[in-house]
Amino acid sequence: MPSLSEPQSAVFQLGHARVDLRERVLLRNGEPVQVGARAYAILEALIEADGGLVTKHELLARAWPGVVVEENNLQVQLSKLRRALGDDRACIVTESGRGYRLLAARANERTRSEIANGPRNVPGNGDHPTPPAARLPNLPPPIGRDHAISSVLGALTCGRALTLIGSGGIGKTTLSMAVAQRFEAERGGHVMVIELAAMATADEVARAVKARLSAHGASGTSGNSGSLLLLDNAEHMIAAVADIVHRVLDDYPALRVLVTSREALAIDRETLMPVEPLAVPEREADEQTVRRQAAVQLFMKRVEATGRPVHGDPEEIGLIGEICRRLDGLPLAIELAAARVPTLGVEGVHRGLADQLTLLSRGFRTAMPRHRTLRATLDWSFALLDSRSRTLLRRLALFTRRFSIESLCAVACDATLPVSTVIDGIGELLAKSLVKVSFDGPIAHYRLSESTRAYALEHLLSAGEVKEVSARHARDLAARFRNQEAAGSGPALATGEHPEDMLDDTRNAVDWAFSPDGDVRTGVELSSTLVSALLARAKLDECGRRAALALQARQALPEPAMPPAAAIRLKIALAAVLPNLEGPVERACELWREVHEHALRIEDDGLRARSYWGLWNAMLSSGKVSDARRYAEQFEQFARQKHCRWQHIFATTLAATAAHCAGDHHGAAATLEAVVQHVQAYPNDAAEIRQFAVDPLAVCYAGLARIRWLEGDVGEAARLASRSLDLIPAETMEPWFTHVLGVVAAPLALISGDRERARHYLSIMRSQTTLHRLTIWHEFGECLAAILLIHDGDVVRGLSGLERTLDSLLARGFRRLTSPLIVECAQALISVGRTSDALDRLQDAQAFCEINGSFYFMPEILRGRGLCAHAMSRTLDTDRPYDAHALTRAKACFTKAIAMAQSQGARMWELRATLDLIKLPLGDEEANEARNALSALANRFDACSAVPEVREMFALLASTQPSPALS
Repeated sequence: MPSLSEPQSAVFQLGHARVDLRERVLLRNGEPVQVGARAYAILEALIEADGGLVTKHELLARAWPGVVVEENNLQVQLSKLRRALGDDRACIVTESGRGYRLLAARANERTRSEIANGPRNVPGNGDHPTPPAARLPNLPPPIGRDHAISSVLGALTCGRALTLIGSGGIGKTTLSMAVAQRFEAERGGHVMVIELAAMATADEVARAVKARLSAHGASGTSGNSGSLLLLDNAEHMIAAVADIVHRVLDDYPALRVLVTSREALAIDRETLMPVEPLAVPEREADEQTVRRQAAVQLFMKRVEATGRPVHGDPEEIGLIGEICRRLDGLPLAIELAAARVPTLGVEGVHRGLADQLTLLSRGFRTAMPRHRTLRATLDWSFALLDSRSRTLLRRLALFTRRFSIESLCAVACDATLPVSTVIDGIGELLAKSLVKVSFDGPIAHYRLSESTRAYALEHLLSAGEVKEVSARHARDLAARFRNQEAAGSGPALATGEHPEDMLDDTRNAVDWAFSPDGDVRTGVELSSTLVSALLARAKLDECGRRAALALQARQALPEPAMPPAAAIRLKIALAAVLPNLEGPVERACELWREVHEHALRIEDDGLRARSYWGLWNAMLSSGKVSDARRYAEQFEQFARQKHCRWQHIFATTLAATAAHCAGDHHGAAATLEAVVQHVQAYPNDAAEIRQFAVDPLAVCYAGLARIRWLEGDVGEAARLASRSLDLIPAETMEPWFTHVLGVVAAPLALISGDRERARHYLSIMRSQTTLHRLTIWHEFGECLAAILLIHDGDVVRGLSGLERTLDSLLARGFRRLTSPLIVECAQALISVGRTSDALDRLQDAQAFCEINGSFYFMPEILRGRGLCAHAMSRTLDTDRPYDAHALTRAKACFTKAIAMAQSQGARMWELRATLDLIKLPLGDEEANEARNALSALANRFDACSAVPEVREMFALLASTQPSPALS
């Protein structure tokens, strides 16, 4: 038989068309059809393959030798060929993701002999070529789809028609091909694959189906029991495909049909199976959990396929998890994102997610045209919608998460889109997998994927409807909050009664309201609810920024335009977060006074209780201990009058904490212990307090930890500090977590000499305060870190950092627990010869504490002044090395510090002052008195303690050397 290259045998019959390779012409019904040189080159390659698969790369190289072109050029030429073949266009078969084959090629073995011997049964009208079975692509198993493959195979065993439905790019084709491979391998039957995407008419589909069934010898009732017909991408001709499948099921009882589509066929005998996104990690998942998720595995595999290694460090893995989560586990989007990693890096892709449709603009050359970009697959879906459904889809762009049918109608409906149309439209969007629905009991919640939402938002912008739809969205949210508040349920987001989904919607509505095209009044009103929600969820930085912006905007509004309750919520939110952010703390005090006055004026008991708690906290943050005690006592009296037990026990806790800060450690400890017993006996009271403020046990354990350390029980102090940390709720850790670290855990570890533990706590504190932008607590932690540096021996660098951050804290009006920082700073200043600067800081601290009743650290301040006097007492006169007046001042300061520490029961302060007193040049009698005092103290401490002062005390007592005498 002559070879294909020989011109005398180069005529091929393709249904009603003939190809003369010698003359390089395509004839249909005897007439030449012009297709162009590139299209003809593609046709030649397909004929030469003799029914075999020709890859896309091979066809590109054949039609454009030596030239790199985009794959869509190949699609254009194939479309030309199919149009030229007319009714026989089904001869060219697409194998998804691999290439093309010519089904009629093998029939031309007969055609070759016809050239010499005359025609023999040339197919006429109604006849079809009998192509061989198309070989399935040998693809690796898709990641994360093992269970889905088994489920589909099981469903095909039980039923005859199964439709895989899902949004574009979710992996329906990939899953169906994997199912087909398993079906062929495990059951040994035929699989017939027909790609429908390129077909434009019902006749094309019908002819292709008939040809494939005929090629496998299926007829009437005698189909192969192992045959599977796979119809891929049916959504654009869903009605025609539904009719064909219905008839095929009747005509071929043994045949099974698998369809992929973005909507159901809606025929009887059809089983629907939604294709779900790949599993993505939760937001707070650890590294190993992130790595196990199918979406992450797909991303990493696709990145590795580009030749760019994935470093795999925890930070990069965390970013990959966030990328996959933001892409909703959509395989196409994940593959497209992975393709950009070699250019942008993982971090660059993560940053680019704000503009998904631009970022995900180029994929793999082997992808189908409508899947080569994320925009392409969305364009494909959008084109299937009628005009009203397109309008509805773009108006849904403002919903960032789930939404109800009421919200949908309120935002989308207008004169051009009535309610009935919206109801029908949402049904179409659901059917075409552009909107997802979930149910909470009988209540339906709808949602767009983030990619679909970004696409819809583009169309909303191009339609010029953003202002109008945003206004409706914001007004709807504001009205719903007003209605709930009028019903007595309070601001919905703040109480947590409304789904979390409204939080992001409210953010966006507020952003629009404060934009140039927005509505300031609506923005202020919505902000009052939003900041309450943010505060409840411990999002302090955002809460503070939005509350400050709304209060500033409110000043431009006429007073009657703003409901008083909204203004109060803004003031509460800002006042609550200022002592944690950047301050000034005094502004928080002012806002809480305004809230308190308003509560008294309108006789709102709940608001009044809240204001007492806020005033106590703000006053303590500003170091005004006397005011904090006064408000706590007023709170106690108020709660007693109202017979509210949980409020009374909480007010008692606040009063005890303030008493501790005033130096009444013994009384405070007794009260805090009583509170612990009460809340353990009455857990419902503790639950009420936790909803109102913080866990009362955490407050008690924190206070008791400090008191036990002062009393010398270092081990018990550490245990109580740990218990306080354990009570912090994981979902709203801040700012309480940082409070406990900064006020209790880190300082106690530092002054106890446990530097490694202190270093660990401060590292966590630095991370948390940076993450949550808790500026004041960040600076507080940096002060402690500077003190740790000084204790490590790097005095110059530590002192520089300490002075800078300490001055910044004081400038913000934050004075809570700053006295020990000032004392440490003074000691470092003395060590570098800046004694006058040290004395100035100590005198200022003493004056402030005396005015504001903050006597907790007064023994330490007095001790610091004694150290200054001791340093100033030294002279250059070898005969009289000490100044007597300065020594007298030093003794007086140390003696007063010891006396105050004894009155407070603060043995640690007493020990420190006594040790410094002994270091003075004392007379014999004074030295013996000091040594006796030290011996008495030793009975209260553990000789094995690691606290530096305790070790120094026992070492000194063990020494036989007398104290230096006054010369």
